[in-house]
Amino acid sequence: QKKVRSSDSSRTLGHRSRSVFSSYSTSTNLDTSLASNIQKLFSEKIDYFAPVTSNKVSVLTGIIKLGLKTLLECVRLKTFGRYGLQQIQVDCHYLQLYLWRFVDDEAVVHHLLDEVLTTTLHRSLDQPPQMMEHSVVEMICDKNG
Repeated sequence: QKKVRSSDSSRTLGHRSRSVFSSYSTSTNLDTSLASNIQKLFSEKIDYFAPVTSNKVSVLTGIIKLGLKTLLECVRLKTFGRYGLQQIQVDCHYLQLYLWRFVDDEAVVHHLLDEVLTTTLHRSLDQPPQMMEHSVVEMICDKNG
């Protein structure tokens, strides 16, 4: 004879009343990955192939979106050591400083560059990844800008 089971999420299962995910809570990689995936679910989707009008800002926005998406896909295919990660960190900061003025929505640039850096962190061989301090990154970018 089958028992009728409730779909109520508040019910307890005797000794199994604890959450299935509670045993994984000490894993920082899972927590970071889970938070990243949740953020992706609720973030706005970027239309990479949006229609381009015949003005300078629209054309540059389309080119920059496709360029950053290409960079993101290249990062997803690689693994990074300590210095590769730090180079991507500097590159993303530099691009964030100067690309915003060429696009109509700077949030798209920030979102894509954050995604590049987050993906690089996930693809890093060093665990935990060692990033440079923000002040050092700013000094490098100011010196070269």
